[in-house]
Amino acid sequence: MTTVVADISCGPGLTCSSFVGVLTVVMAIIIFVGSIYVILSAVFGPRMGYLVLAVAFFGWMIIFSGLWVTGYWISQGLTTPKDLGPRGTEAHWQAMGSGIEVASPRYPIIDKYPGDPWQSSTGPNDPRDASVGTVTTAVQEFMAEQANSQLASEGTKQTVQPTDFTVTDVKFAPSGGTSLAVARAYFSGGGPSVLVPLYHDRGNVPIYSWAFLGVSMLGFVVHLPFLDRAERKRKAVLTGGKQPEWRGPA
Repeated sequence: MTTVVADISCGPGLTCSSFVGVLTVVMAIIIFVGSIYVILSAVFGPRMGYLVLAVAFFGWMIIFSGLWVTGYWISQGLTTPKDLGPRGTEAHWQAMGSGIEVASPRYPIIDKYPGDPWQSSTGPNDPRDASVGTVTTAVQEFMAEQANSQLASEGTKQTVQPTDFTVTDVKFAPSGGTSLAVARAYFSGGGPSVLVPLYHDRGNVPIYSWAFLGVSMLGFVVHLPFLDRAERKRKAVLTGGKQPEWRGPA
């Protein structure tokens, strides 16, 4: 049995690729944002330099995240795709468990599988045909995850791959506004055949774009009054007000 290592582990729950990604973002913020702050603080002082930087940054993020949320329809038309920024959970088929017999208090219709109203795809012209492949992949990944979890608990270093499982008898049924599917799966190397029920999760793709927009607007509103106050004090000094006591270079 072949074991595929996708990433080099850098610690529990962390891979080197994810660590390098986080480190790259942190270093980019320190270098690019930090260098601007150094210049602004040299001109305006550390406090006002921070306020100028914060207001400008959050104002830019409002525009940027606003484009993520709405797409570029303002300049390119209503047909431009939306959700162009960080993507949340994509629509997917979510497995609810597995067993020789399955039942769900939330979806009682699962008890009736494989009878009516459960139906399989009738061919390429059937709209359900496109979902057969995604359901098969979801079941294979679920079964592999369950098998590897059991092998790890037993101290076995071998792992199985999703393709080691065969999925058959995929059928679909509606339950209110939720699409359901049930498939039969078994390990290709031998083992019992089990049923895997799934429901279609619509996901939440724009959640991060909206979160960036909300945080940016909040940061802008919070910092703007402090910048206005600092600017008024600075203007008063420049136009004849009392200059603060000099305490060394800014």
